Amino acid sequence: MPGFDAVIVADSPHARAVVLGLTLVERACRVAAKVGARNVAVANEGVKPRGAGLLVIRASDQVVHMPLVEPLLGGDGAVRIAVGPDGEYAGALWLSGAAADRAIEMLAAGATDRDLVAAFPDAERIEHGPIARHAATTPAERKGAAQMLLGLLNKAEDGPVTKYIYRPVSRPLTRLLVGTPVTPNQVSLVVLALGVLGCWFTLRPDQSSLIIGAALVLLGGFIDGTDGELARLRLQGSKLGAWLDTVVDELTTVLYFLASGYHTYLHYPERWMVPSMVLGLICYVVAIYGIYYFLVVVSKTGNSQHYIGDLEVADSDAGPVLRPRQRPPSSAPAWLQQLGGAMKYIVRRDFINLGALALTFVNAYLFIYCTMLLGGVVTFLIVIPEHIRLRSQLREVARRGATPRLLVP
Repeated sequence: MPGFDAVIVADSPHARAVVLGLTLVERACRVAAKVGARNVAVANEGVKPRGAGLLVIRASDQVVHMPLVEPLLGGDGAVRIAVGPDGEYAGALWLSGAAADRAIEMLAAGATDRDLVAAFPDAERIEHGPIARHAATTPAERKGAAQMLLGLLNKAEDGPVTKYIYRPVSRPLTRLLVGTPVTPNQVSLVVLALGVLGCWFTLRPDQSSLIIGAALVLLGGFIDGTDGELARLRLQGSKLGAWLDTVVDELTTVLYFLASGYHTYLHYPERWMVPSMVLGLICYVVAIYGIYYFLVVVSKTGNSQHYIGDLEVADSDAGPVLRPRQRPPSSAPAWLQQLGGAMKYIVRRDFINLGALALTFVNAYLFIYCTMLLGGVVTFLIVIPEHIRLRSQLREVARRGATPRLLVP
């Protein structure tokens, strides 16, 4: 998609209504910038953008989000109109070439976006996706729009613990902060501070400090969801923020492992303790390296939940790509498959933090440490063979003259 500009139609006093911390026009401007617009102008402010294409979004009476305009960018027509499931115009259109020049002239003369739709009756009509728009001219409609946007807080990667325990805590905090100047990155730094403070308490030998330390780490885990939620609601997501969030998570996990190991050593100074801490640290660091290598080189994202270890090289119309390995259905007993599915959630950080706090009340520091040690070793044993295989696959892709691309169904 070549460079394009965007115009936001805000010819109504409702355009300044606020929903979850942003006015309708502010959200529309951020949506346009998020999908790649080089310049974003508000039509009734008299700015006349010029570019290879023009995206027009109506923000005068509705809250808009990315799925309203993203499908337009994938169309073929010189003029494309976003429509709802009912086929009616939905408040966004794309124009290029002479059509874009004509639209700019019409907008400068006071035309509305609906006038543009009427001027191009043969435009390609493209249905928008879910969570795309909601009327916002009355308090009841704005409340409904807020509820629609809050649906963005649900993530496909969320396990049961996150979905039913963590999100119910982070969501109210997110709603409290969404209208404030607090940024997602500032929330990530607070999470880091809580994690470091929790590890410092865990270093102390008494049980009360062990409990406080685990509680602070868990509190950081609860708040950890808020930075991503704020970013999604405000359309403030960035590569820096994604990486900061991931680094804070991994750093907190490693520091808590070492702190729990030291706490255990104070009560249980066996000779194997120090070597086991060194072994665990090496396993965690090397496994994190393998995961981050995949994120940087292949997926090019800062979210460790996007890590895919079992890949294969496959052919596509655009050349060789990497994709998740296609495996035949498992022949293992159903109970074993269910156990394996449950284990995927048990080894996640959200469950470990919750379980660690519960175990501190019975002073089970040795069990906490040994469980985290085992988790680090198992992760190492899984990730490193996958990393070695990935390196071989990348060499194969390079040998065939292509750059690594990830194809996820």
